[in-house]
Amino acid sequence: MLYLIGFMGVGKSTIGLQLANQFNLPFIDTDKEIEKMEGKDILDIFKKNGENYFRNIESKLIKTIKGKSIISCGGGLPFSNNNMGYIKSKGICIYLKASKETLYNRLKKEISHRPLICQKADYELKIFIKENLTQREVIYKKADHIINTDNLKENEILREINALPISF
Repeated sequence: MLYLIGFMGVGKSTIGLQLANQFNLPFIDTDKEIEKMEGKDILDIFKKNGENYFRNIESKLIKTIKGKSIISCGGGLPFSNNNMGYIKSKGICIYLKASKETLYNRLKKEISHRPLICQKADYELKIFIKENLTQREVIYKKADHIINTDNLKENEILREINALPISF
């Protein structure tokens, strides 16, 4: 298993799909899988059932994945129910890292689709990113590998991943 972790908007799904195609492996985006399982989008799940409910589904989902796969983990997945420990015990984990500024510039364009930030004004989004990234990086940095994606194009990120000493 190859797990991609990192803050929302860093490019885990985009890079994960390209890696899956490159290695001819299944691609699993945990957010998309949960939407399929629940029959509603993430925004509705958060509104109707809350974040704890969603985090519990994430934890259950990653434990059902069998066989070699490329897995794009939701930004908060590593923090609940010792998910980071589970991920590290089952495969290789890569933290796709981006600066607060890069994340802000990406997320402000897609704010309406993200349940944790959909109601935030510009200044609130900046504060949210700063506070949450600082808190989450403690766990993200436990990844086997860290790739700083700032100023890198998709093909450059893929090249960096392919240069890592990993096998499937």
